[in-house]
Amino acid sequence: MKKSLEKIGNCIFYTGVLVAAYGLYQIYINRKGLPPGVCPVNENRTIMYLAISMFIISLILYTIYDFKEKKRNKEMN
Repeated sequence: MKKSLEKIGNCIFYTGVLVAAYGLYQIYINRKGLPPGVCPVNENRTIMYLAISMFIISLILYTIYDFKEKKRNKEMN
């Protein structure tokens, strides 16, 4: 269970990195065709929110995993 929690957290983190990279790429591509003064992030807001939420979920899973690991190590000693 604990190792699978760590693997799930890693998978979510790397997926978040890919989503963030895709979002930044889309912003870069969209920025070329926009006139000056227009924000390119508004069109890709959902992609950025998705990436940020994936990073937060992976952080929570890492915290839970570390807490359970420390608790297990205390019980063994």
